[in-house]
Amino acid sequence: MAWNDGVNVATGDLITASAWNNYLGLTGSLMYLKTETDKLDDVSHTEPTRALGTIYQNTGGKIRFISVNLGASANGSATLYCDANASPTDVIASTTVETSLFGFLASIIPPSWYYKVVVGSGTLNIQEWHEWDEH
Repeated sequence: MAWNDGVNVATGDLITASAWNNYLGLTGSLMYLKTETDKLDDVSHTEPTRALGTIYQNTGGKIRFISVNLGASANGSATLYCDANASPTDVIASTTVETSLFGFLASIIPPSWYYKVVVGSGTLNIQEWHEWDEH
């Protein structure tokens, strides 16, 4: 969204809906933002069975959001890769996990793109893997 010239706003100023709409224009208006926010519930949630090091593809035709919680029985690290290649190499997120603690990886996966979570070191396991697909 592009910012339009408008009034100067200082920290602590009370911003009314009218001032917000005048400052941001149509694409930043409260009605526009409400419409976009309402789309957030147009998703389906799954907890698929996934394996570390395995490549998956978003074949749903719409964006997918994934979140992966990892546990460690020995200090370790993991990386989430995602791109349009069947063997993804673009690093999207990485985490370091200490023994008995948890790490978290998350990303939006575009349609038809591939993704995988790879353990770089240590002994990590999937505690939870969630996916939300847009309708």
